[in-house]
Amino acid sequence: MTDITLQEKPMVKNNSKPAPPCPYKFEPGQLLFYNNEIKQDFEITDDVDKRNFYRQAANMHREVRQYARTLIKPGVSLLQVAVDVEAKIAQICGNSTQSTCIVNKTSGSHPYYCGQAFPLGLSVNNCAAHYAPIPGDDQILTQNDIVKVDFGIHCNGFLVDSAFSMHWNPELDPIVKASQEATDEAMKLAGPDVLISELGDKIDEVICSYEFNGQNLNPVRELAGHKVNRFRIHSGKSIPNKKGSKSKVRMKAGEVYACETFASTGKGKITEVQPTSHYMVSPEAIHVQPNDVRGTEKTKLLFETLKTNFHTLAWNPRWLPSFGFDQFKLQLDSLVQNGYVNDYPKLVEKKGCYVSQFEHTFMISDWGKEVFTRGEDY
Repeated sequence: MTDITLQEKPMVKNNSKPAPPCPYKFEPGQLLFYNNEIKQDFEITDDVDKRNFYRQAANMHREVRQYARTLIKPGVSLLQVAVDVEAKIAQICGNSTQSTCIVNKTSGSHPYYCGQAFPLGLSVNNCAAHYAPIPGDDQILTQNDIVKVDFGIHCNGFLVDSAFSMHWNPELDPIVKASQEATDEAMKLAGPDVLISELGDKIDEVICSYEFNGQNLNPVRELAGHKVNRFRIHSGKSIPNKKGSKSKVRMKAGEVYACETFASTGKGKITEVQPTSHYMVSPEAIHVQPNDVRGTEKTKLLFETLKTNFHTLAWNPRWLPSFGFDQFKLQLDSLVQNGYVNDYPKLVEKKGCYVSQFEHTFMISDWGKEVFTRGEDY
């Protein structure tokens, strides 16, 4: 799920309780050592428990996206793809409802909750991000589309955020390759005490080196990668998609980031448009009691339901009827207007252009980086 640098949401301290040790051990993701070193039989000893939660979530992500690739093709309905892939996520996580994050509860055979970290993004062509199909969506994929598949999974609140682009017309190859290379090259630069702006410079350089129909591509400069934390998809620091940032913010060992880049055949500028398919209980409101919420009794009940079933993770209004809310627009609008819920509208480039996206979640250490979400596909 993308960070929006042109209109950042306020960030607050993560107040979640410390996680208990992970009872499982998983194989590491891709290890990137500094100075291109190759270390055989390297043993990771830092943040082992935290890493195993991330690795478990990444394993689930790879399994789901392998399934998603069998569904996504020209002629299919975006809405049906979303329904089927989200059902697969729930199955793999061990959930029988649309609840994605119930604190202090368990999922299936897991001794903690696992779930979808935010709505399945299926943004097509000039739609850059933050679109998940909603009821009434009749869009059918075509041979000449680029679709960005963006979703996250968490285990005990430790979430991975990863995205890839799919296309079927080989003429669109440069657009897709640009964002994939930019993401990979930016991660290579990451490390302790590295200026985050240096990653933005590299992303801009790589994307602008690609051409489509004789014109250089542009990064979508108003979007950014982001630091992630437990139960928090955006946790303060952002990785710019553009050069020339004056920020002096540096990376630190132990931090986890989702590096995502967007390559566009347009000018690299986005606007927010309706409909909105991504909402999130405001971190500032997560400890507000329902009786203290301004609004009707139904508004208070909706807020309590959102907190209980999604915590601070994003959700799609398409899921709400399963919790007994067939009519909720007035109540949801009230929660947004009063600051209890944040809305994240669809982000689009100019009509007629293409946008591609690739994203990985990784952790920074003194010895190198572990890319949790790396797979054979990307």
